[in-house]
Amino acid sequence: MEWQLPIQKVEIGNINIGSPWSSTGKREYHQKPMAPLSYFGSQFRLPFLSILFPPLPVMEYTPGTGKLVLDMYETNLASIKLATLQDTLINAILYHQMGWFKSDFPKEDIKQGFQPIIQDHHLLLHCPYTEPGVGRSMYRNVPIFKNGEWGVFSPDDLKVGTRIRVAVKIHGISFLNRNDVAEWSGKCRLQHRIIGIIVQSIP
Repeated sequence: MEWQLPIQKVEIGNINIGSPWSSTGKREYHQKPMAPLSYFGSQFRLPFLSILFPPLPVMEYTPGTGKLVLDMYETNLASIKLATLQDTLINAILYHQMGWFKSDFPKEDIKQGFQPIIQDHHLLLHCPYTEPGVGRSMYRNVPIFKNGEWGVFSPDDLKVGTRIRVAVKIHGISFLNRNDVAEWSGKCRLQHRIIGIIVQSIP
């Protein structure tokens, strides 16, 4: 069982951003560097950032790409908290980029190169789906709780209007390097994984 922090309870100042080279101890541009995120509470420390969101309606789900869009408009405070977190990470990249990558991108370029996790009160997540018996085992799909029991989700579970709670584990900030030269491209995203879905209501 992993800890999940309700988004409303997350303290932005308790989030620690590690070096994207901390796992190797040196710059290896042939690999995809990732700055790990951890959370230091007053009485506990978590080597990751795992967030539990309030019930949110599904706006869009595309099984082919795994794109999942949830509407946070009704949970304004949670939406503001997540937007603040996103902006804090962008500012941290701006501050550390010279030490990490010897780069000097302006904030606007970093903001444009950052793949958002929230935009216009929309929570943008990656929720891949594999058909049973195809490729990976079906049990690699995200677990879902509905009708009083846990199972494995299918695209029909994420129809537009369905209200769900999602637990999202954020591993860190993943940086995309250029292929032609050993340097950061200016693009990055939050490396995350949905670790559980709870169905609250079905339209």
